[in-house]
Amino acid sequence: MPGYERDSTNRGKACRMSQACFIGIDQGSSATKAVALGTAGKILFQTRKDLPPPFRDGPRVEQDPGEILMSVREALDEALRAVRGSGISVLGIGLSCQRSSCLVWRESTGEPLSPVVSWRDTRGLDHVRRLAGLEPLIFKLSGLPLTPYYSASKFRWLRDDLAAEKQAGVVYGTLSSFLVQKLTGNKQAVIDHTNAARTQLMNIHTLSWDGELLDAFGLTGIRLPEIRPTAHKYGDLATAAGAVPLLASLGDQQASLLGLGVLAKGDAGINYGTGGFFLLNTGTMPVPAQGLMTSVHYSNETERHYLLEGSVNAVGEALEWARSGLGLFREYAEVDDLCWKAATDVVAFVGLNGIGAPHWEANISSSMHGLAAKSTRADMVRAVVEGFAFFMKDIAEAMQAAGMEPASITLSGGLSSLSYLAQIQADVLRRDVRTSPAPEASALGAAFLAGMQHGTWSGDDIAGMATQGEIVHGEANPGLERRRRRWKELHRMTRELDGM
Repeated sequence: MPGYERDSTNRGKACRMSQACFIGIDQGSSATKAVALGTAGKILFQTRKDLPPPFRDGPRVEQDPGEILMSVREALDEALRAVRGSGISVLGIGLSCQRSSCLVWRESTGEPLSPVVSWRDTRGLDHVRRLAGLEPLIFKLSGLPLTPYYSASKFRWLRDDLAAEKQAGVVYGTLSSFLVQKLTGNKQAVIDHTNAARTQLMNIHTLSWDGELLDAFGLTGIRLPEIRPTAHKYGDLATAAGAVPLLASLGDQQASLLGLGVLAKGDAGINYGTGGFFLLNTGTMPVPAQGLMTSVHYSNETERHYLLEGSVNAVGEALEWARSGLGLFREYAEVDDLCWKAATDVVAFVGLNGIGAPHWEANISSSMHGLAAKSTRADMVRAVVEGFAFFMKDIAEAMQAAGMEPASITLSGGLSSLSYLAQIQADVLRRDVRTSPAPEASALGAAFLAGMQHGTWSGDDIAGMATQGEIVHGEANPGLERRRRRWKELHRMTRELDGM
């Protein structure tokens, strides 16, 4: 079978099967991961550095920029030592990063002046609500619905919170931009197309900062990073063995599609991580869709490729809530078996962090319905898991309403290993889906894009190297359809009870 060849013993050590490689870094909410990918498409090394849980206080969700930067450097240094210790040269590095998370720092020194405000942070909700009359304009220019999850409302909060005497010489940017500047030592902050898009301040048609958007959010005059393509030489990273070029920077979900080999127009991927994401490649033209996000997939100096995206705000986090908050299971290894054992029609609407596409309801509650005397924890766990598939179905329907039907769908992320979730996702979509065994798709995608920029691989090369997983056939499932109807009604009732 074509695809990545991976020795089960390669974690923590390098494989001597190639003499050159690219390193992909994936910086996420809970961990930073690094993968060394040989030029023949073999994974030579991988590592993971976990991060402390974010600080939470009501709508505030923050992380320490120093801890994140340290985790990136540690993962990168470990990967560099491992492959070079095996006589393997590193041709370039790619960086994938959580999107919309942002901070303020002094551009001349790289000194952070704020925490990292997480993409899950909703403290800008009141400001967003005051802009409701401008939502059609904001959507037309940015390609994004008006919500507090993007950086613009967070920038507004940071600007209002930052003392006047500290305003001089500061830059407002995404976490990716901060990391690029710190890793390369560049004096000027830069940002790639995909992360710039998630600020909600970039014009999706011109791919430049937009004066009307800045004015709408009350941010005219702030310093923003210079925008660059995703495949671009961002600078050199100084290492013990000499300089290594940083050849790519992009958002984590865009990177995951590349890691899956999803580069063709019409191909789509569903990624289950901390959040859930349904992304559809729309080719070289942006396609707007009500309730969904239009963004850049990847770019270089001459080409732009776009995607349509829907997001689910809590997936892995919802399961953690079911585990530690509700005590429904102890180990994640129990989840799949519990789902298959469920026997009563319990449905759960999980509104942790609010809900994303295509509904965009930031303050909605969570609720459960259908509990009976014979219901068990298995029914409740299944209800939470089925909710993920139901949200993805809502996103698929929004895509169809815009005239976009995926030609293929690949499932990825940690939860895609749940056989129950893969099956019901295929069933509720009423189509076949493919599961991907590719480990760390976002880190792989960052390495792939670095290789494309270097000239080692073409898009066709990457599609050919991507791992082909098992096909799950969508089947008629009357019980699932019945529970989805009840889930949609529970959503409506929850909105009413919340006074929305």
